[in-house]
Amino acid sequence: MEFAVAPNQPPPLRFTGEPRRLEIPPGTTLVRVHSAEFAANAFNPSAAPTGRAGRFKGGRFDATGSDPFPYLYAANDGPAAVSEALLRDLPMNEHGVRILQRARLAEHRISWLTTEAELSLVALRSGQDLAAIGQDSWLTTTPRPGYPMTRQWCSAMRRWAPRAQGFTWRSLREPDGFADIFFGDCFGDRRPEDCFSVVTAGMPVLPAANHLDSGAGLVYVENVLDARSHSACLRCRGALYPKSVGRLWVRFVS
Repeated sequence: MEFAVAPNQPPPLRFTGEPRRLEIPPGTTLVRVHSAEFAANAFNPSAAPTGRAGRFKGGRFDATGSDPFPYLYAANDGPAAVSEALLRDLPMNEHGVRILQRARLAEHRISWLTTEAELSLVALRSGQDLAAIGQDSWLTTTPRPGYPMTRQWCSAMRRWAPRAQGFTWRSLREPDGFADIFFGDCFGDRRPEDCFSVVTAGMPVLPAANHLDSGAGLVYVENVLDARSHSACLRCRGALYPKSVGRLWVRFVS
């Protein structure tokens, strides 16, 4: 008797398929909204927390204690990067609005990178891509409580495609864009950081002013949320008053 593997179950033990690939050429521009603790092209060396904490912290395909590796998340454009980092886990309230805390912006930076080598990624963007690994959209859309399981699938896909340097999938909150993860232990003799150069000119926010809680960084986030009509609100401390910015209601508490 054969048993089907449900999407939210561990990966199959006798997988015989072949993950689909997407090649990213040198010179491709990527965007990161990343922790202020890390440089723009720095890889995170930390494994996801275990137990209950692992269900509510970290990213979809983070390293684990049983499969440790440095990793870097990015996106193909600014709206996808902002949405993945800041809106992915924000629910709508009773008014149909996501409340984005200003303090959360202070913890993040935005950076633009350029790839310096051809990179091969496991494609998880389409139904065909996901079916090739025995999955469906659950893998790339499940909220944080499902992340301990998605990380098991990450480890399995790394075994199934050992020459791939990461994954790419459709952004949850900005489906027109794509999110990527890169694995720092899959670049051979090259330092992974050397495969991503920081763009220092010609971008909406320059490295010297890339914090998101004020200045050009804050304006960029507001413009992204407004243009894409994400129904998100910014909130900080103080007396509440609304400020209309196009289709975006930004609530400042000063």
